[in-house]
Amino acid sequence: MTDGKFAIDSDALHAYADGRLGEAERLAVERHLAAHPEAAAEVANWQRQNDALRALFAPAASEPVPPRLKPHRIALNQRQERQQGYRNIAAALVLVALGSGIGWFGRDYATPTRAASDYLIEAAVTAHTLYVKEKTRAVEVAADAPNLMTWLSNRITTPIDAPDLSSDGFTFLGGRLLPSDPDQGVPSPAAQLMYENANSQRVTLYITAALPDKKEAWQFETRNGVEAYYWANDKVTCTVVADLPGEQIRTLGRKIFQQLTWRAEGGLTQW
Repeated sequence: MTDGKFAIDSDALHAYADGRLGEAERLAVERHLAAHPEAAAEVANWQRQNDALRALFAPAASEPVPPRLKPHRIALNQRQERQQGYRNIAAALVLVALGSGIGWFGRDYATPTRAASDYLIEAAVTAHTLYVKEKTRAVEVAADAPNLMTWLSNRITTPIDAPDLSSDGFTFLGGRLLPSDPDQGVPSPAAQLMYENANSQRVTLYITAALPDKKEAWQFETRNGVEAYYWANDKVTCTVVADLPGEQIRTLGRKIFQQLTWRAEGGLTQW
């Protein structure tokens, strides 16, 4: 792409965002972006999405390829499956006839399910790690935006107000909406609220509607170098994440629990 035919189109911009251009093409795109702020903003958004995907799937990317997915193993399995033929069909019919009841009641032993709380804590820590370092786009909507909390309340189908942590030195910066995973037993999207103190230390709250079982739970963990304090009841779930001493996180968590639980007693306001 260095023979003078390089065109700065959508494909070129995506290749730039993915870091797949040569030096000459990269410089050409950077000159183009400097002259076109709207294109520069869109490319920056793609790069943030790339960062988010890398943060979410980094653990899986570093794992070795399972033996069952290696090409020679797949080819061998295919040959064996063809040779099995009718024997596989007969075996399947026997298993269906004899094992349907056992299979249903024993499904959790064959395919263990992951606790929703574990998913929520991991998602909260991942989102915290991703956004807490941002300077200009730490939040999607600033704290002083009108109807911010009404919008988030309606999207997560649970009424919430931003807890007041000013007595602990933390100022509310704003929030954003994050997707959920229904397969993990999480019924609604999540609201992430971010706070900051005078020392530029940040605290995030990852809030969802109550889990289907509506059970009360408390959990404190250290993950990826940060502290996560999770709690849930029949109103909401909340994971408080920060790089702060454990006792300070627990103190903040108790205040947040009291304030969010109180607000959750009210009704939703229409957006």
